[in-house]
Amino acid sequence: IDDTVELARPNERTGVPQASEMLVESAALVCPGQQRVGVPGMRDVPGAVQVAASGAPVDALTGLGAEAAPSGAVSLVEPDGRVQASVARRFESVSAKATGVGFMLATGEGSLAPGLAAAQSWWHTGDDDRGLAVTACQEPESDVWLLGGGAGPSRTERVVVVNPGANAVSVRVEVYGAEGPVPDSDRAALSVPPRSRVSLSLDALAPDELRPAVHVVATGGVVTAVLNDAWIDGATARGVEDATGSAAPARDLLVPAVDAAPGAPEATVLRILNPGAVEALVRATVLTADGARQPAELRAVRVGAGATVDVPLTLAGGGAALRLTSDQPVTAAVLVDRRQGGEGVEEALREGDFGWAPALPSIDRMGGVVLPAQVPQGAKRTLHLAAGTAGGDVTVVLGAGQTQRRVTSTLEPLTSIAVPLGDADWVWVSTASRDIRAAVTVELIHQRAPYYSIVPLRSAPTTETSVPVRQVAR
Repeated sequence: IDDTVELARPNERTGVPQASEMLVESAALVCPGQQRVGVPGMRDVPGAVQVAASGAPVDALTGLGAEAAPSGAVSLVEPDGRVQASVARRFESVSAKATGVGFMLATGEGSLAPGLAAAQSWWHTGDDDRGLAVTACQEPESDVWLLGGGAGPSRTERVVVVNPGANAVSVRVEVYGAEGPVPDSDRAALSVPPRSRVSLSLDALAPDELRPAVHVVATGGVVTAVLNDAWIDGATARGVEDATGSAAPARDLLVPAVDAAPGAPEATVLRILNPGAVEALVRATVLTADGARQPAELRAVRVGAGATVDVPLTLAGGGAALRLTSDQPVTAAVLVDRRQGGEGVEEALREGDFGWAPALPSIDRMGGVVLPAQVPQGAKRTLHLAAGTAGGDVTVVLGAGQTQRRVTSTLEPLTSIAVPLGDADWVWVSTASRDIRAAVTVELIHQRAPYYSIVPLRSAPTTETSVPVRQVAR
């Protein structure tokens, strides 16, 4: 008998080419640009917007086999393909200003693609529109959950949707609120042209909604979306923030960077969305460096079907995290407020700023943040790390320019820690745990008023699957 026997490992199939994992050679992140311009019927409020991007330092790529000597480049690119700025070296970020109604792409090529990170800052001072919003540039996806905004005649929210692709994408915007799904909001369907940005007024979709949450669903392609939340209380500026995507609804969530202000417990509020058809019973525990603590008021929070709930938090000052467990899938975010201090300032006249800390998925291998240079030196920059039930080892690489520092730490299960960043311009977090969440907070006082923003760390593009194709003779 003439025949052939093929041998394979237990996890392989004979005669079938095996897929393998390789470092990405091209990556792109979408930066929303001037968030507060270009909405029909709304007043344009341009700010100074600067975008910064960088490839990851080699120390953050340990174990991935990245080349120490860079090949390729990191660039900032307009939607029409014009390159605003480019750099072909590690330890050097590239930056550009964003103007007009449009977005910007941060791209990485060659060995500078794995671990690519980028962010933009919106900065406005001197009047009631003042505020700081530092927003991480994101990879596009088909499903985005945005929690932010609130009621009030001078509180305005814009949903900014970007389609970076070459084909038009259909987008549906669903709004949930205190009483359930907002009627007719799911009819807010639009087509986003190729390489374009579309902005919607949330106030037009859900007027006077106390605690909105937005679900952006794309078909025929992928998009990015942010919820720009601008708050003026009467004639007093309360600040500006971009609420970015919360983790998809789940029964177990972690919210890092719950950075309560000392002596101001009323300024931290947990928002929970239950998008399902059955009431959810949610328990929230507070995670600190000392472990988990169960506040009595968070032991059992009921959230109606399709509805949102706001829960004021009483927390000690400083960084913490929240873990939410639920009998139904939910998602969440925490409003962290800062108000002007000092004697003789009435509460109603205390200017402020705020951030939205979303529930986040765990970091897959690594994630980073690059802070644009217009974020003032002297601003307090803090990295917040939170661990789920598994905990894990973390490597933090941070620096400014070509100076860097490497810190390693082990997070015990259900703990959170805060790492001061000094004047670092960039930070990357690497972990093999798949159970770590992270965010950076930026805080400063300018002309006696606070400026504050929260920047979530999301998984950076690192690897892709290579599937060999073999021609079969007939």
